[in-house]
Amino acid sequence: MSGNFKGLLLLPLILGLALSGASVNQHYLQSAPGFALGFPRSSYETLTMAPVGSAYPYDEQVGITFTQDFSVLAFNVTAVPFTDPSGVGPGYLVNGLTELGYWYQVGLTYNWPFQFGGVNPGFNMLYEVFDSSGASIEPYNGGGLQSFNGSISAGDVVMLSLSFSSGNVTMRAMDWQTGAAASHSYLAYGSRFVGLPSRLDTTTGFFTGLMTEQDHRTPYHGAGVPVSYNEIVANLSPSWMWMDEWNTDTHQSVFSENTTSPVMFADSLSQYFSSNGTAEVANAHGLVTGLTPLTFPTLNAGPQSTGQSGRQAQVLISITDPEGGTIKFANLNISTSFGRYDLSLGTPFTFTSGTGVYNVSINVPASVSLGIYNLTIDVRSWQYLDIQAQEWIPLQQTRLNETLVLTNNPTPPTNPHSNPPSSGQGPSTSTNKTTLSPASLFGMFGSILIPLTAGYAALVLLAVALLVRQGKKRSTIGPAPALRSCQSCGFEISLGGLVCPGCGHSTQAATIPGNQESVASSPSQSNA
Repeated sequence: MSGNFKGLLLLPLILGLALSGASVNQHYLQSAPGFALGFPRSSYETLTMAPVGSAYPYDEQVGITFTQDFSVLAFNVTAVPFTDPSGVGPGYLVNGLTELGYWYQVGLTYNWPFQFGGVNPGFNMLYEVFDSSGASIEPYNGGGLQSFNGSISAGDVVMLSLSFSSGNVTMRAMDWQTGAAASHSYLAYGSRFVGLPSRLDTTTGFFTGLMTEQDHRTPYHGAGVPVSYNEIVANLSPSWMWMDEWNTDTHQSVFSENTTSPVMFADSLSQYFSSNGTAEVANAHGLVTGLTPLTFPTLNAGPQSTGQSGRQAQVLISITDPEGGTIKFANLNISTSFGRYDLSLGTPFTFTSGTGVYNVSINVPASVSLGIYNLTIDVRSWQYLDIQAQEWIPLQQTRLNETLVLTNNPTPPTNPHSNPPSSGQGPSTSTNKTTLSPASLFGMFGSILIPLTAGYAALVLLAVALLVRQGKKRSTIGPAPALRSCQSCGFEISLGGLVCPGCGHSTQAATIPGNQESVASSPSQSNA
């Protein structure tokens, strides 16, 4: 996010904080009280508890704990109208722990529950303040909800902020699309919100960070729907990632999972954490909760590679995933006895469910002798695209062992969909190769030769038929006319000639050789 845009985002926040001594359209709704992370602990006996037999006792929480300090906490969150089967929706919360141990919360809720059943319909702002002993002090009965002074629509981006102003902490929410806002101020106990670099939360269960929370009627092991928190003020440093669920009636834990240490955040990559049917990803710019857990792909050595000295050889890596997906290799190297190849392959490679084959090209020096060579493939950095969060997630480093056979035989052409040899980048589709068997080759030739043979036979039969027909036609016409002979001198005369070229006599009484009949009758015969 650019600095200029962040400045524009912060301008309404600064103006709002200057005028935040009074609440906007404030009224109170008695809702289920909020509870701190990691409950139960022995110190929690001082907290205001939901009574035994409450309608929605199972509280699921998913979030991150910051390790850095803040003077202002400000995050944009997406207004997502999700409910579980009982009709209860989530709360999207920004939490701030001061150096004096007081805990402030502000959030956007949807269908937030009442203690004894039913919900507060639609979107509202949630706020609450806990003292250093763990007791809820604002509002006194816990879980304050406040209506917005305008409409909040599904998909709107809502700013949630905690800030110090005039001796107070202001808890504020504002819809960037409609301008609808709500805020509440309470006396500030402390001057900054502190991170926890060495632990997940305090002994009272408090922390500075982000949390999606939802109450359920029965134990819940679902993901919900994705919701995004995006930072406004500063990039996030390493943070703890965690999720848990506990029973607010019995104080019993359903599950509790967290990273063993704060995870490093980057701009372009997101850290992934999942447990008990839900998942989250986080990076330097924010958090996404409500994700369905993923099955990540695995790598294996591909088929044996072949090549020739002085040319490029294709090394095949097999990728297996039951759902398919999109990956990219950021850092991969191949070591052999004749060299080491460091490759940076940044082009995404998409493969379908099952197994795909990724091709990596290496240049084999001309001086390398023929034979079989061992390859060690170190995949040092590769990433998977989580399409739910639209974030790239780094995957575990992998080492593969393969062989390369160098021969004098021409190397078979690679699949046209394989990555370009010059770059080693992945193709956009799977690169499975197909080798034709002798039976399939015979079938291929048969499918071509049989039609050609049939065509030639038809042409021969047609030629024979034409010759027979021509012979019959000649027999009906009879022999071609012959030349005549002059009766005076015997000179051969053509049928059309009237005077014999040999003696000059008339040709009207001429005969055809071999036939004594006159071709033309004499005048005396014609007059008879």
